[in-house]
This record gives sequence, structure tokens and C-alpha cells, in this order.
Amino acid sequence: MNSFLRLSHRLILTAVLLLVSVLASAEKQVADLTGEDREMYDKFRHLFTSGSPEEFYSYAQEYEKYLLDKEYMMLYYKLKCNEGFFALRHHQIYKAIQYAAELDAEVRDAGAKEYFYLATGLYGDIYNTSHVGRKAESYFMQALEEAGDSDPKFTMRIYMNLSEMLSLRDPKKALEWVDKSIAMAQETKNIDYLSISLGFKAYVLFLMGDTPQFYRIFDEYISLKSMDEPEFNHRYDNVVEAAKNAFDHDFQKALDRLREGNLSVDSSLCVMRIYEMSGDVENSFRLMRKRYIELDSINSLVQDANFNQLASETTLMRSREEAVANKRLAKQLVNWLIGMTVVFLFVYIMGRRRLMKKIWAHSKELKAALSRAEESDRMKSAFIQNMSHEIRTPLNAVAGFTEVLCSQDNELTSREKIDMKQRIASNVELITSIVNELLELSESESKSQLGDVEKTSVRCNDLCQSVLAVIRNKGKSFVELRFKSNVDDDFTIQTNPYRLRSSLNHLIDNAQKFTDFGHIELRFEHQGHQALFIVSDTGIGIPEKDRERIFENFAKLDEFKEGIGLGLPICRRLVASLGGTLELDPAYSPGSRFVITLPVG
Repeated sequence: MNSFLRLSHRLILTAVLLLVSVLASAEKQVADLTGEDREMYDKFRHLFTSGSPEEFYSYAQEYEKYLLDKEYMMLYYKLKCNEGFFALRHHQIYKAIQYAAELDAEVRDAGAKEYFYLATGLYGDIYNTSHVGRKAESYFMQALEEAGDSDPKFTMRIYMNLSEMLSLRDPKKALEWVDKSIAMAQETKNIDYLSISLGFKAYVLFLMGDTPQFYRIFDEYISLKSMDEPEFNHRYDNVVEAAKNAFDHDFQKALDRLREGNLSVDSSLCVMRIYEMSGDVENSFRLMRKRYIELDSINSLVQDANFNQLASETTLMRSREEAVANKRLAKQLVNWLIGMTVVFLFVYIMGRRRLMKKIWAHSKELKAALSRAEESDRMKSAFIQNMSHEIRTPLNAVAGFTEVLCSQDNELTSREKIDMKQRIASNVELITSIVNELLELSESESKSQLGDVEKTSVRCNDLCQSVLAVIRNKGKSFVELRFKSNVDDDFTIQTNPYRLRSSLNHLIDNAQKFTDFGHIELRFEHQGHQALFIVSDTGIGIPEKDRERIFENFAKLDEFKEGIGLGLPICRRLVASLGGTLELDPAYSPGSRFVITLPVG
């Protein structure tokens, strides 16, 4: 049992070293703590070293919540690591693994890569304490890689852990790790770790029996100790002095020094080494046998403690499972009652819904019929109003000019007669245009006509230029007519040339009405699987509020302009019959731009 107490004492010293190493890396933040922050930090440190498990775990949860609220994430992760090591120090291996898993999940979920090494190092400590050396070494190596150069004190602690693990199995490798700790301690001027590293190296050399190397390290240790630095750590004083006595062949003094206690290493191992050096094989074997029995007892106690904790947690889990099962049964009964209620409501609602659907369908038909009647009445009124003005005006002009020409008393010159003939022809053409628009409207609204469209191969450039040529020949416009294209003249699409030509005529005619200067441009573009016919002008443009109204039948923005407001609605219906769309480009500002989009093929 003495050996068990010594092991516990050693674990406590290691825990303190871990706390110092973990908190020291946050030294700047700790140094800045004042008031309540400092009080809570000091209380945590006190409970870690001297508090009971109940006190420590209770306060740790409170303190971690406080750190999270303050967003002190560095302190939070590093202090949470100590929960696991506190459990480890109290031989609660299972609990320590739980804490390590929680910490690992938290830092990885938060993407805090700079703190991955804390959980990895804690896993290494757990397996080291459980005497699973190979696995502990693997975790320690991974922790070193994750820590990098960010936490020198953590790195030196891992160096010392690896050296301690290998001190018996591979002493030469152990010396390599402790030398790394010495080099880093000298580089960072850390007297605490330098004294610990030199003392442990002397201990390893003592176990190896390397007299020359031991005396050299002993001199370095004593020299550092003589400097009376307050950071000097005296934990290996007795071991180093005892080893020096043994190498000086003063074996009894070495044994007396070991009996003084305050050791951070296995005293039984040191005593056996002294017996071996003195040639006392019998005492060495007796001590080895006693140590083997004590270690077996220690392992049994630790395993028993862990199994007891596991059994307690299993009982708790079983109680929770029973509670969950009862809750699930109650939930199933409630769900069954709810299901029956839902079925009843469903049957009732579906029956009522069938009745309501019949009523809604009949009501919808009535509303549609009313809407058609209202639209028909509106269109009739609009039609009569437009026709009374648009047809009567040119007819009056034709009748008046005809009467003048036919009068035997007229004394008109040849030029005046030609002018009157042209005016009569112009008004007749206007009446013809109105009649043609009405016929087109009738045709475009016929579903049978729109559904049966004969398509042929059309050369796009030729069709556009022929449309412009006809308009130029009429000589009605004083603005420039332009044509542009991004395809060769042999480029074709499958469409109905009559309906496409009629659509373009309507768009260009509409542009001429509202463009007094500048130009009108017809442009063809091939974009992927689409063919775009674009008509733009430099006219007065269309207000935003009227951009959709212009596509309604008999809609006119300027009542004084010729036409009955059917050009754009007819054009949109014709384009739709070709499988395309007609839209006004809202981004175009100099005037108006209409875009006909048709499929290629």
C-alpha cells in the first residue's frame, strides 16, 4: 500500500505540473485577470490541487459557463482539459475518457484547430496512466504535431512524459526526449522545466548505470540549484542526491536519502537499483517481489474503481431507458388517440370538402362567365369608341376629297389634284390597315388557327431586310432604318415566315408612330438555342406603369396617334403561336426596345 501512496503522490505532482503547463500558456490572459475574473480563476486552481471531486466538478461546471459567457475561449478549452486530468488523478479512467471525448468534440465542432492538441494530449495521459504505452506514445506524438510551436510548456511536458514512459523500455530514446526538453527549457529560459529535465535525466542515467554521464548532469543540476532561482523545482533533489551517493559507493547513505521520501519516481525501483549496485541480490529480489504484488493490488484497485463507476452509470442508463420506454408508451397511446381523432376529422372534412368543391366549381364557372361577359362588354365599348373615331375620320377625308375632285366647278391645279389623290390613297390605306388588324385579331384569338402552324426554313437576315425594304418603299418614315446581325446570311430557323413578318411589321410600325428623330434598328442575334429579333427606337419611350397595359386590346397611350391599339396585342399572340415570347426591355432607356425570342429549330 505504501507503493500505492507513492504512485498517488507522483500522480498529484504530475497533475500540478499539467495545470501549470496548461495555464501558463495562457499566461498573458491570466496576468490580465482582475476582480471577479481573478477570484474565480484562483478558486479553480485551488480546488484542482486541494478540493474534493464533488467540490471540483460542481465548481468547474459553473466556471466553464462563466468563461463561455465572457468568451474567454482559450481559458475555457484549457481549463476543461483539467477536468479530465482531475478525474485521471483520482483514478477515474472511464470518467477521464468521457471528458477527453467531450473536449475533442467541442474543439473540432468549433473548428478551433489551435486547441486540438489539448484533447489529444489528455488521451495520451489517460493511456499512459493506464499503462497502455504504445497507444499513449501515439497520442503524445500526435499532440506534439498539433501543438507545433504554439505552446512550449505543453511541448516540454509531453517530452518529459515520453521520456518517463521509455525510461525502462528504451533508456536511450528516453534520453533523447529529455534532451529535447532541456534544449527548449534553455531556449525559453524556463528554470522550472530545466531543473525538472536535468533531474529526470540524472535519474535515467542512474538506472542505466552510466557513471561519467551522470556526474556531468549532476554537476549541471547542482550548478543550476546553487543559483537560488525561485523557479527552480526541487522535486528530484532526493533522487539525484541518492543516485550520487550510490555512484560514490555510499549505499547506506543512498538508501537513507530515499527513505526521506518526497520522491517523484518509483522509490522501489531506485532501492532495487542500489541493491543491484551493492551486489545485494537477495534484497533486490525480495523488493522486486513485493513491488510486483503491490502493483497488482494497485491495478486491481484502479480497475475496481472504474468498474464501480461503470456499474453506477449502467444502472443510471438503465433507469433512463425505462423512463424513456414508459414515455414512449404514453406517447404511443396519445398518438393513437390523436390518430383516431384525425381519421374522424379527415372523413368529415373530406365529405364537406367534396360538397364545397362542387359549390366552388360552379361559382368559378359563374365568375369566369361574368368576367368574359364584362370583358366582352368592355371590348365592345372600346371597339365602338375606336371605330367611330378611327374609321369615321379617314372616311370623312376620303368623302370630302372625292367630292372636291368630282365637282365640275373645281378649279384645282394639277399639283393640288395629285396631293388630294395621295391623301385619299393614304386614308384608304389607313382604313385597310384597321380592317386588316381586326381580321388579324380575330385570327390570332382562334385556338384552332394558333394550334396549327405550318413552319418552314427561314433565312433570318433575308426576312429582316425584306421587311425593312417594304417599309422604306412606303416612304412614310423620316427616321433612319437600320439592320444588324451576328450571323451569316445563310443562317436559318424553322418558323412561319408570314406570322414572323407580320409581327416585325407591327413592331416597326409602332416604333415609327412614336419616333420623330433618330433611328429605328432591327437586330437579329443567335444566342444558344434561341433566336432574338430586336426592334429598338429613339422615340418617346413607354412609362413604367404602362409596360404591361400596352399589350391589352385597344390600349392606346396617345389618343391622337393613328391606330386602334391592336398592333402589340396581335404581335404577342402571333409570336406565342410560334412558340416564342414578346417582351419589352425595361433596361433600355433612349426609347423603346421590344424583343421577340423564338426557339432555333
